Amino acid sequence: MNFSYKDIFEKKYFPIILIFFFTLILYSPSIKIPFVNDEISFIQRNQPANISELFGLFNKKDYDGYYYRPIGNFVSGLSTLVFNYDYVYYRILNILLHAAAGILLYYFLYYLLSDNNKRRAIAMFAALFFIAFPLNDYVIFWQTDLFDRLMLIFYLAGLLSFIKQKLKPGFLSLLFFLLSMMSKEMAFSFPLIIFLITYFFTNDSKKIYKSILTSLPYVALMGIFILLRIIIFNNDVFTAKDAHSSGTLIDIIKNYSLFSGLLVFPFFIREIQYFFLSHKLLTAILLLPIAIPVIYFLFKRIQRELLLLFFILFIVLTIAPASRLFLRWYLYLPEVGFAAFLSYLVFMSKFNSYKLSYILAAAILLIYSSSLALKEKSWVINTESSVSLLKDCINKSRDEIVKSGEVNFLTVPAKVDDIPIFQLGFDKLFNFYGGFKKPVTVNLYSKSYLASLSDSISSFVQGNNLVLSQIEDNYFILFNNGKNLNFESNNFMNENRSRLTIEMTELKNKVLFTFSKGKFIRFKESQ
Repeated sequence: MNFSYKDIFEKKYFPIILIFFFTLILYSPSIKIPFVNDEISFIQRNQPANISELFGLFNKKDYDGYYYRPIGNFVSGLSTLVFNYDYVYYRILNILLHAAAGILLYYFLYYLLSDNNKRRAIAMFAALFFIAFPLNDYVIFWQTDLFDRLMLIFYLAGLLSFIKQKLKPGFLSLLFFLLSMMSKEMAFSFPLIIFLITYFFTNDSKKIYKSILTSLPYVALMGIFILLRIIIFNNDVFTAKDAHSSGTLIDIIKNYSLFSGLLVFPFFIREIQYFFLSHKLLTAILLLPIAIPVIYFLFKRIQRELLLLFFILFIVLTIAPASRLFLRWYLYLPEVGFAAFLSYLVFMSKFNSYKLSYILAAAILLIYSSSLALKEKSWVINTESSVSLLKDCINKSRDEIVKSGEVNFLTVPAKVDDIPIFQLGFDKLFNFYGGFKKPVTVNLYSKSYLASLSDSISSFVQGNNLVLSQIEDNYFILFNNGKNLNFESNNFMNENRSRLTIEMTELKNKVLFTFSKGKFIRFKESQ
């Protein structure tokens, strides 16, 4: 009996089983990540006391007061009712949602490429590339980004329903589109993708006309949703108050370049950033000889394989709603197009052997998985260490903190190795791990961005001031606390400083900490 490696891959449910268990295995270490950053703030602001309050979250704006994202708030509230504050269950939920998105991506591409005899392999590896994409650490490990995970699941379900409806608008695709918009604004690109699919996958002499007509119901639904959002919920998404409504054309072009760079090379983000900023001319000299032949190669391939153009346009259009603001988790949806592009390129290459395509795809997947696993390990180590240090800080000074009812931090590690430890919502996190009967007021004067928890921050008293300074590669983000802050005139660049001076005038007799060499250090009045 002859056996071929394709016998396994061609089994109907094998890709689904593989995608699901691959996700579980790759992301299983993340269940060790404790609550950090603004996760407690996010959970608490959507915490209902009972089921009736849970449905009240549909009548609520998001935390910044500008967005209406009720699906994310509802799922967050439901999770809190079920899980309480056990972070393990939240991490498991995140993994399962990511696995669901990967499976939907597989089915989306499988049915989209119905005329392609390699569609199963293309769809399967596209889903695996997407699952293991190295930039997914924020999207999957950070509970607050629940919005993106839910948005993508409904987005892909809507596209899949549209395809199975033979490229015709149907109730299910419109419903999933609505749920996607109620999850996050990135879904506003959906009608554009419907236009693309209709145009590229319809054999009609009037492609453009048919594509416009097909996308109109989705455009109408989006218009009604936005209008109701503005009228009923006084939503300010299109005003100058909203970060997404600001920015120039130059900013958009710059952000597209940054997004594209991260998709193509999603590794060593911190190191690459520093290198580019420090060696701009050298970077241009090194990249141009590489970029020009790559662009020429892709141009020639696109002429022969128009579906590559479809996937590129998918990336471009799904970035559009977030193009005025550069945040890397905005790539979760565009990753779908990039993963599909990469897989299609591999399996539709000139390789005579189908087996070589599998080998190349497996090599790419190994690189992605290894990079993601290393980042995941860093998340586990740094978050566990940071939470342990914070708890130790609280326990050593608990009596004084409770008596004062207030604690002051000169600086906390906002990010460590690009991992958001205490970047946002630090006051809620402090009170959560302190377990105080009465909430303690937390004042924070600056955040430190560190390469490692062991990085040194020099702290000393100078007259009536406290002075902090750190190594050149790290920096402080300052807060405007009025007269309590004085800044050194030197070492100033992009509003980041390597030296920070704080007046002690209003800090006498208060519990006061700074952070250095992996420890929270207590300042006493005697100093």
